[in-house]
Amino acid sequence: MKKYTIHFLIITLITFALGFSGIEFIGAAVVRFICLISGIGLFLSCLDAVILTKRKRKLKKNLKAEKVKNQ
Repeated sequence: MKKYTIHFLIITLITFALGFSGIEFIGAAVVRFICLISGIGLFLSCLDAVILTKRKRKLKKNLKAEKVKNQ
């Protein structure tokens, strides 16, 4: 999901500009809903990137500690 972060960011910004600009058109409610969904996707992908990065760092640290013990 980390690779979709930039896509969610672009979609969120475009739909935010269209949906909340004050211009009334037929699909404004749909665009606002898409903005909400893509904002949630952006939040989750950023959160996923942070969590996975922490987990990878912790695993690397544990592997280095095990290598030192084995030598």
